Amino acid sequence: KAFIDARVAARGLGDLVDIRVQDYRAIPDRGFDAVASIEMGEYVGQRNYPVYAQTLSDKVVPGGLVCIQQMSRPAGNHPGGGPFIEAFIAPDMYMRPIGRTVDLLEAAGLEIRDVEAMREHYVRTVDAWYETFEKNWALLVDLVGEEMARVWRLYLVGGRMAFRDGRMGVDQIT
Repeated sequence: KAFIDARVAARGLGDLVDIRVQDYRAIPDRGFDAVASIEMGEYVGQRNYPVYAQTLSDKVVPGGLVCIQQMSRPAGNHPGGGPFIEAFIAPDMYMRPIGRTVDLLEAAGLEIRDVEAMREHYVRTVDAWYETFEKNWALLVDLVGEEMARVWRLYLVGGRMAFRDGRMGVDQIT
């Protein structure tokens, strides 16, 4: 958060932009001109997604913009995060086909203006994450232990393969 706050301040946008790391259910105010939710939607769970979508719709002014970036799964694939992710990384993760997510957002009153698939880009993104991870291996082991560091290494490698092979996607929905 401090990094982004500094970038906002450097551009003189401090009075226009409010960066929050906050539970979507705990946002008391409304009337935002725009809302961005990055890598959050897949973690609210299947049951809570309609509440999440409605909250986004309720918090933005009429005509305001909502941008959501989240992971997806093609139809016919395991709908959640997959057995490994659900067991070791994020038990409530739920990825669905992008069309089902669009349906849920429209049901909450949001008008879909654009969907941008970024799956191929995420292969390169995960490559950069993995490189940073390996450069900091000793620090990570000190921080979380070797077993947990190995679990996250496997998650990065498997995630890269899933993006590469089209078993997972990342999409921005406006």
